Amino acid sequence: MRHGEHSEAFLVLPDGKVKREMAAEQPQGEEAAAGAGAGAMIAVATEGDGGFEKVEISMRIDMAVLHCPLCQLPLKPPIYQCTAAGHLACGSCHGGAAGKRCYACDAGDGGGVYARCPAMDTFVRSAKVVCPYDMFGCRSYVAYYDVAGHQRECRHAPCACPEHGCGFLGSPPMLLAHLVADHAWPVSKLRYGEVLTLHVAESERRHLLVAGGGEQVFVVSVGAISVARAVSVSCVRANAAAAATRFRCKLWAHGGGAAEFVHMETAVASSAAAGGGEVGEEGMFLTVPPCLLHRTCKEMLLKLSIRIDMD
Repeated sequence: MRHGEHSEAFLVLPDGKVKREMAAEQPQGEEAAAGAGAGAMIAVATEGDGGFEKVEISMRIDMAVLHCPLCQLPLKPPIYQCTAAGHLACGSCHGGAAGKRCYACDAGDGGGVYARCPAMDTFVRSAKVVCPYDMFGCRSYVAYYDVAGHQRECRHAPCACPEHGCGFLGSPPMLLAHLVADHAWPVSKLRYGEVLTLHVAESERRHLLVAGGGEQVFVVSVGAISVARAVSVSCVRANAAAAATRFRCKLWAHGGGAAEFVHMETAVASSAAAGGGEVGEEGMFLTVPPCLLHRTCKEMLLKLSIRIDMD
């Protein structure tokens, strides 16, 4: 294997165990400059009484080694290697090679052919990096070739502050703390499966709800539709993370009498901007007619009841 040739070394640890390590060949010249700053977590084996156990080490790797030299995308199993000169190809590029012959060294009859390379499969599976959302609370190490897929599902994907001119970006719990401390948004605690009653002033427009020990944040948004009011509920999380737990919401707006109310039941939409859009632009909302508004000495109030369940 030509990419990143290596040798094995055996070290005797203080506890008497034997550690087998893979030492990567040091790049020279331009290769060394290109590899600066690139790092990965590589699994090695430690021999103990019960056989080999997994141990991880940190090391620097030239990023070019982890990319297909043909399409420049991250290498992921199955990986193929030229039998003549060691050139690599990903599964997609190998599938398009005529007669499985190497793109790089095929000059007619003398070129090599591609064959599966289990060693490189193992290497790229073990080359793990910190999630790009580490600063927002994710502590996962993911295979380098799967970073994009992890980002699409990571529940720590950042959300933006919807306040005009504020550039804050953070995970839902971080955004919650920011909105309460820096923008004085009202907040209430909610238990799944239980009804919460809120008296929302017409001037509030946004009211935060916290559930699941503070990990899940919802926002009740109030807007105007002609003389009526529109009320919606959304889950504060990046759309990329919306494939996680899903929620359903029952929402009531009550008038002065026991029989005076409007009701809606719907799936809870996700929003990466904590209700930053106008109510009614997308998703479901409850239309509250003027007769269900409660007048006080200062302003109009909405009496709402909300129940959120995990779907």
